[in-house]
Amino acid sequence: MLRSLLPSRAVSSRAWAAVSSTRAASTYDFIVVGAGAGGAVVASRLSEDSAAKVLLLEAGPPAPPESYIPAACAHLQGTPVDWARSTPGGGIGQGLIDGKVKLPSGRMLGGSTAINYMAYVRGNPKDYDSWASAGANGWSWKEVLPYFKKSEGFIPGKVPAIDRDAHGFDGPWAVSFRDEQLDGVSTFVAAAQEQGYKLKDYNSDARAELDASGRGVVSPHQFTIRDGKRCSTGTAFLEPHMGARPNLTVSCQALAQRVLLEGKRAVGVEYVDAAGQAHEVRATKEVVVACGTYATPGLLLRSGVGPAKELAAAGVETKLDLPAVGKNLTDHMLLLIPVSGIGTPLKELVSECTPEGDGFKRYMETGKGLAATSCYEASAFYSSGLHPVSGTQDGQISFGATAYDPHLWQNCMGYADFNEENFRMDALFNPEVPSGTIVATLNRPLSRGEVRLAGSDVDVIHNYLADEADRRMYVAICKEAMRILDQPSFSNEMEVVIPKALSKRFGNDLQSDALWEAWIRSFATTIYHPVSTCAIGQVVDAECKVFHMDGLRVADGSVFPEPISGNTQAACAMIGEKVADMMASQHGLTLA
Repeated sequence: MLRSLLPSRAVSSRAWAAVSSTRAASTYDFIVVGAGAGGAVVASRLSEDSAAKVLLLEAGPPAPPESYIPAACAHLQGTPVDWARSTPGGGIGQGLIDGKVKLPSGRMLGGSTAINYMAYVRGNPKDYDSWASAGANGWSWKEVLPYFKKSEGFIPGKVPAIDRDAHGFDGPWAVSFRDEQLDGVSTFVAAAQEQGYKLKDYNSDARAELDASGRGVVSPHQFTIRDGKRCSTGTAFLEPHMGARPNLTVSCQALAQRVLLEGKRAVGVEYVDAAGQAHEVRATKEVVVACGTYATPGLLLRSGVGPAKELAAAGVETKLDLPAVGKNLTDHMLLLIPVSGIGTPLKELVSECTPEGDGFKRYMETGKGLAATSCYEASAFYSSGLHPVSGTQDGQISFGATAYDPHLWQNCMGYADFNEENFRMDALFNPEVPSGTIVATLNRPLSRGEVRLAGSDVDVIHNYLADEADRRMYVAICKEAMRILDQPSFSNEMEVVIPKALSKRFGNDLQSDALWEAWIRSFATTIYHPVSTCAIGQVVDAECKVFHMDGLRVADGSVFPEPISGNTQAACAMIGEKVADMMASQHGLTLA
């Protein structure tokens, strides 16, 4: 039904025909594995030179029609287009089902850019300057900004304080604001300003500014959305060219098993198609692995590239002993803090975001309404002062314009025993009462985990809150979020809805360290930003080439030397742009 309701298909019939079969020719110049934020960009850019023969292998299918509807993001989790991994919570997850954190990631064209909440946030310019100063030559803010701008097709909208010089307007990847802003979003932004934050463009140099209080910029979110529809990297970089560029082959449902190595050179990829049949394809120039922070080290490990002792224990022949593969895993955490008295009532959410609702039908006709974004609407960026690097913006405090529905809390977040006995369901889901969420995010954790081989996939071990500093920073961020809620712009009738068990044990003081630590350890989870398992300087060099191996690069979030202070999809696409440019320079390609 959703397919027929969409006002127009971004994908032509020619494009769908181009991916109707996973069979590929035997030899290409370049093979790209993974069609997510980085891989889709690399494959698209390399194929701009008609002389370059490019194969893109994607484990999942083309994106389903519902993925184009922004508000459907949570309901895509746990479906066949989600890898649906999980991990023991470590220092968090005590109130989650089986104590495990769910780790959704996209398994389709566009990867996680086709399943995420679409916020386009580049991070703090100082993040990239620190990469460069630590040895990632060419990755300073000044040097990566042109690649952010190259991708971007910015649609300014009606939101003030935009730095036009920081944006690109001609790129394929749409970036826009919600039109119109919701009342609760305006209230949140005003309250943050009353608390000392500055209304500025968070994707510009302004992010590098902090006053002595540690309070930075605040703004409604920029989203990867065009005309009310999600614009993933699959939508932006692949669909217009699939079937139109004879030199670009996109093979869906092609699960890479290993990179083929001859000596210290990558020469191709072995993959399995939807029928379970194995194929080998060869690359005369390079193989680019862009499977994401979990699957990229998994593919390298299965190929014999990684810690020799671990490979031997898994029964894999070591081709290259590279100890850091799969190590240094880091991730941002979120805590959903429900608020009653501001936001969107459940009955309006149902009308606007379910196919039977009148509001949803209007969305299908106009591209406007609650369904036109993820309802994750605005952010303020904060420095707790507790990170070892002075001035690091370790906190992101965001506003969700709804409390969503029970499906999100139980099925997506994984809350255990989610019922009236343990949670105030009446306050969260009263059809008539406005409700929203504050999203408190720890952006610069010090704890590190790892990814290890586990059969045909991987085991993910995050070690959340293993470093004591993370707990202190996170508590401080949550308390700062409450100070924003205390500002005059918010109504006195607004109430933070504390889980019953926590309230009984720790009381209702929203500046209590004990309450916040217990809340974090019970219900904090991932905000889907894992990075750094094949980090620059540890697994790859500054050109993202795997150390001691010719013809093999990585182009996704796994190469981050350190986490950034914000959502990660924009930076992952930037990496794709930069890697494609470096490859074009090496191989004499002419890109658009």
